[in-house]
Amino acid sequence: MQTGHVAADSHSVEIMDNANHLHPVAQIFSIPSSVSVIEGESTLEHLNRLVSIDTLGLHMLGRRDGLLCNANGRILDIATVCNLDGQVIIIGNQDTGNDTRQILSSGIPWNEELIVKDADDAISHLLLIGKAPQRCLAGLGIDPTELSDERWLEFGNCLLSIHWGSPEAIQILVPTTHHDSLVTALIENGAQHANSEQWYKVRIICGILNHNELNSDNLPFELGLENLVALDKGCYPGQEIHARMESRGALARLLVRLKSSNLIPIGKSKIENVGSVTVTDACQYDGQYFALALLPHAAAEIDSINFGDGITAKVESI
Repeated sequence: MQTGHVAADSHSVEIMDNANHLHPVAQIFSIPSSVSVIEGESTLEHLNRLVSIDTLGLHMLGRRDGLLCNANGRILDIATVCNLDGQVIIIGNQDTGNDTRQILSSGIPWNEELIVKDADDAISHLLLIGKAPQRCLAGLGIDPTELSDERWLEFGNCLLSIHWGSPEAIQILVPTTHHDSLVTALIENGAQHANSEQWYKVRIICGILNHNELNSDNLPFELGLENLVALDKGCYPGQEIHARMESRGALARLLVRLKSSNLIPIGKSKIENVGSVTVTDACQYDGQYFALALLPHAAAEIDSINFGDGITAKVESI
């Protein structure tokens, strides 16, 4: 995922190449998510009118990753799509399910028979991430070479696919009733079951976005999410704003990773000679502090920023 260029690209390469924050094999995380299901013959056509990517012609078990946005182009929810032929599963942010299902339901034309269902409790969302997650899957009899970020691989009652924001991460959808047995099987094949505190460390250092960034405070292009926006498709809420931003090529902000030997304050800070900096999330790992932050685009070439009180953070691209 690219979010613009900063002067400290070498720092980002160093972090990702060493990947010391990743488990030698893999960690398995249970990711709190909203899960919605749409059923009906015109499901893909209906979805195409609402999300930022093209869902028309999506093949069976096909995958698309897009966004639900408001009329001002700001993000309401992530929309990771799985097509099951007449039925579509949509994975969204934590606690957004009711609002997202309201959007999906309110846009149904009178002459289309579509049903929007709440599957928050029925389907669990897992993430397998590490230096060798394929080893765990091979032990279950899954061919890792069949994994893709454009389609879902069906394995028993599970669906697997590569995460749109990180090639080291494999997303798994599983019926909640089979969640524990799948986790146990993955652990038996080398994975480590990790908690939410460990997840936040991994996701910040890897640059995997969640509800802290994917929300109505932000525009897709500010987060480097050009790949989740298709401007050559039919209209969807926010498309006009997105098209204007793309044609002008000017961004007010961009997302970066910060690294410091001191605790980085979460929230908005006014930085001298930089402007307003918004830190969306932060963590401590191996004696260092890491954070995701939105900087003014005009400050994209700086090497570091000074929060005051002796807190200086290096700026790294994601």
